[in-house]
Amino acid sequence: MEKFFAYQKDSRLPCKYGKACFQKNKEHLDKYKHPPTKEDLRINNKKKTGKKDVKKRLRLNSSHSQLGESSNVNSRNNSFGNNHADYEMNDMEVPEQSNVPHVSETRNNISSDNMNNSQHSTDYIVPSIRQNTQEEEHRQQPQLLLTSTALDDCSGDDGIVPCTPTLFTPRRLDGETVSSPHVPSSSQVERFTFVGESQTSQVSDSNDGEQQSLVQQIVRPQNENNPTYWNKKITELFLVGNMPKEFYEFWNFCSKKCPVHPEDALLPIGFKLVGPYDVLAGRMNEYDEKDIENTVLHWRYYYDPPEFQTIIASTDSEFHIGYYRDQPFDMPIFVASNDSGKNCIIQKLSNNIFYAIRKLVQNMVSDVATEFERLLFNYEHRNIKKNLNNRKGCVVAKTFHKAGIVVPYDIKTDVGYRPLAETEKTLRTILQNYRESSESKKIEAMDKLQPIINYANIASDECDFGTGFELGIDIFCDGNPELHRICEQLLVTAYNLLKRPQFGTIIKAHLANRRSGQNMSIL
Repeated sequence: MEKFFAYQKDSRLPCKYGKACFQKNKEHLDKYKHPPTKEDLRINNKKKTGKKDVKKRLRLNSSHSQLGESSNVNSRNNSFGNNHADYEMNDMEVPEQSNVPHVSETRNNISSDNMNNSQHSTDYIVPSIRQNTQEEEHRQQPQLLLTSTALDDCSGDDGIVPCTPTLFTPRRLDGETVSSPHVPSSSQVERFTFVGESQTSQVSDSNDGEQQSLVQQIVRPQNENNPTYWNKKITELFLVGNMPKEFYEFWNFCSKKCPVHPEDALLPIGFKLVGPYDVLAGRMNEYDEKDIENTVLHWRYYYDPPEFQTIIASTDSEFHIGYYRDQPFDMPIFVASNDSGKNCIIQKLSNNIFYAIRKLVQNMVSDVATEFERLLFNYEHRNIKKNLNNRKGCVVAKTFHKAGIVVPYDIKTDVGYRPLAETEKTLRTILQNYRESSESKKIEAMDKLQPIINYANIASDECDFGTGFELGIDIFCDGNPELHRICEQLLVTAYNLLKRPQFGTIIKAHLANRRSGQNMSIL
C-alpha cells in the first residue's frame, strides 16, 4: 500500500479526472497527482502476503525449538504459589483445535516420558503458541483503507471518504452547538438515512468523558426506503410537487461524506442542507398538513417568491440556493440563488444541483474547496444522467427579480398577458417615492400607483392574468410592508386564475409573517 500512502502525502494537486486521466505529458504529471490503480494495489497486496507467509513459517519453526526447553520451565512453575497458579489457570484457556493445528503436531514429537513429566508445563506452552497464532490472524485481517476492496467499498471511483469529527466545532444555524458536524449529542433527534441498512454505532462523548452507545440510525418501514414516500411527505409540508432525482442523489452524496449528519456535509465550505432536506434528516417528523401555514415558511427568505424553494443555505450570510418552478406540482426548471441581504434578484445557476455547487466552489481558494469540487464532479459524472427540463412556456415578463414569469399566452388572439401601464423604470421610481415619502405625502405617491393597479385588475377581468401577476411580483420584490395588502390581493387573485392555488396559500402565509435574517428555520 506504499503507493496509496505516497499518494496521500503527495503535495501536488489531485487531478480531477483521477484514475481515468489519459494525459502522460511531464507538465501535467508535475502539477497533478493521480491515485494508484486497482492493479497497483493488487500487486502490492500479493507482495505483502508473500512476506507474511515466510514470517509465519519462521515463527512456527522457532516454536518447535522452544518446546524442547519446556521441561526446564516446569521446575520453575512448580515453585509458584497456589494463588499465582490459580491466576495463570484462569487466564490460560486451551484454544480450539481448528485455531492451533500445530499444537497437536508438536505434542506428537515429544516423548511419552516428557509428556508425563510436563503436563503442567503444557498449560504454559499452549497460551504462548495461542498468542502467536492470534497475532498472526490479526495481521492477516483486512484493515480499513489498506486493500483495493476496502477502498472500493468506502469511496468508489469518486474517492469519497467519510469525514472525521476532529476538524472543528461548528454552531448550527438554529443556535445549537454540537461537538462536531458529524457526531450528534445524546439529546439529538433520531434521523433517517435515505439509502442503506440500519446500523448501531458506538460514539464517544468527549463532554461527559465516558463512552455511550447511541443508536444513530433506526429501522424504517419498507415504504420509507424510496423517493415516493418522501415526495408525499414534502408535498404535504411545502405544497410543491415531486422533487427531482438529483435531489435524492445529492443527499446520497452527502451521506457518504458524513453518514451521521448528511445535512452538515457542506459545512467545511460554508453551506448547510435545509428546507425539504430537513424532512429526510428526520427534523420535521412532528409536523403535518395541519401546520401548513408554518411549514411553507421553513427557510423562506424575505424576497423568496412562491416559485422559489430553498434547499441549501449559507452559514454566514443570507445567500441561499433553491429550486425554481413555474407550476406548484411541476418539476423544477432550474437551480437558482439569491442573497436577500443585498437584493431581490434571483440568479439562475444551472440545471442540476451538483453543477450549481461546483460553480460556487470554483470561486473559493482553499484545499477543501478543491477537494469538494473533485468529489462533486466525479459523483455527478457517474450518477447524474439527466438535467432539469427547460420551461414549457415562454417568459412574458422578467419582473424585478429577473427570473421571469410564465403564463398561458395565445399569440394569435393575444390573450393571456398585456404589458403594464408603466415601464419597469417608471414603476420602480413610483414605488421608491412611496417608500421614502413622509406620511403627509403618502397619498400623493399612491395617486400615481393606483392607476397602474386598476389597469392590472382590468386586464385580469379580460383574461390577461399575467398583468396582475407581474405587478404583484414587482410590488413583492419592492419589499415595502405597507403595500403587503395590495400585493396579496394581486397575487392571490392571479394564482387562483392561473390555477395555482398552492402558490396563493404560500404568498398569503409569507406576507402575514415576512421575516428577514440568516436563520429562516421554523424548528
